[in-house]
Parts: sequence; structure tokens; C-alpha cells
Amino acid sequence: MWGWIKKAAKKVWRVVKAVVRIVVRVVIDFLNRVTFGLLDLLLGFFAWPEKHLRLHVFILWSQPPPSPDPLPSIEQVIQDAIDRTKKLYKDKFNVKISPYSKTFMEPLNGPFPDGVLDFRCGAGPEFGEAGEYFAQHLAGWNVIPITLNFPITVFVVRDLGPTSLGCSLSIFGDYVVMDRKALLDNVALAHEIGHSCGLSPGWGWHDWTPSNLMYWQSPAGENVKWFQKNILRSSRHVRFW
Repeated sequence: MWGWIKKAAKKVWRVVKAVVRIVVRVVIDFLNRVTFGLLDLLLGFFAWPEKHLRLHVFILWSQPPPSPDPLPSIEQVIQDAIDRTKKLYKDKFNVKISPYSKTFMEPLNGPFPDGVLDFRCGAGPEFGEAGEYFAQHLAGWNVIPITLNFPITVFVVRDLGPTSLGCSLSIFGDYVVMDRKALLDNVALAHEIGHSCGLSPGWGWHDWTPSNLMYWQSPAGENVKWFQKNILRSSRHVRFW
């Protein structure tokens, strides 16, 4: 009986912490958009001057799937995805993507809670062990923000399932989750980062034009609309420094 009560209390506490995390991020995002990000919220379509976004990638799983042909290392796959994303964000938003620390990538060793390595997208995991684990390993956070850069953390896991090409909680989280197949997609990383910066179903900016970066399914294009520049450049993750 006591063991059941302890498990139930842990679940309730995880939900409470997740709700607090979400509320804190919504408040921070709103305050940023009406202060530091206000100019871009109104005039971001000019995409000037250059702004900055910090990124940090934690590698939780590196073993490639079985294949008779040589496969690039997960580090190379990640670097290629970062390079494509850097070019796209610079060309379309005039946003320079830089590493949060000395390098973009860092391995993260286990053990991992259930639901982390084989992650399934959705809001539910944020309220369980997986969400708690990701929250404990966010770049730029130690319960509270330790930097005003608000970096985006990318967790590279083993598998997201057959249909997912990345996961993001939109403005409600500071991380995205990717696997190898997602990183190999031409714009999946850029797309998920866009969600974290506010280009998301919650804002109504999941685009229905196949050539658009935020197209609702793969393959998406690389084009962006003027108001998407306003939303992204006014995000808490996109700074003048």
C-alpha cells in the first residue's frame, strides 16, 4: 500500500512540475515578445539586423540501424543537419545559429527512463518520466534559467516511430527530439526549431503550402512567409546577442 502511494505521489509531482514549467515558459515568451522582441514582432519581416539562436545537441543514441552499406556516423548526420539549418535560418530569417557551449554536440550516457530512447511525440510524455528527464538536462537551465540566451536543446534518441520526423512542444518547451531518420530529412531540424520559436499549430502557423518550411507533413520546403519571420525573430530563443 505504501509503495503504491509513493508511486502515485511521484506521478502527481511530475505533473505539477510539468505544469509549472509550461506556465513559466509561456510567461517568459509573452514578456519577451512585448519587450525585447517587440520590434521584430511588428517589423521582423525586414529580417534586420542579424539575430542569434543558440543550439545544443545531446546524443543519447549513436548505433546506426543494420545496413549492408556503410553509414555515416551519427555525429556526421547531426553536423550535416546543423549546417543545413544554419544556412536556411541565415538566408530566410537573418538568424545566426551558434553552439551554446564550445561545440554543438555532447554525448549523454544512460541509464535512461522508460519512454526516452524510444520516444513518441505528443504532450503526454512531458508530464511523465521522459519530460522530467529532458527538463533536468536542458542547456541553459538549472531549475531556473541560467542564461538569457534561452538556447534550444536537441535530444537525439533511438527512435521516434515510423511516422514522426521530430517533436517539439512549441513555445511550451525549450527542446526538440530527433532520431537518425529525422536528422536525415532536409529541413526537419529547421522545422522543429521553428515550432519551438512559435511557428506551431498553437499559433496557427502550421502552413498548408508544400513549399513552406512549416508545411504540415514531409517533405516540406524552405520558403517562409513574412509573418513567420515576425513570429520567429520575436521568440525568446532569438536574441540580439
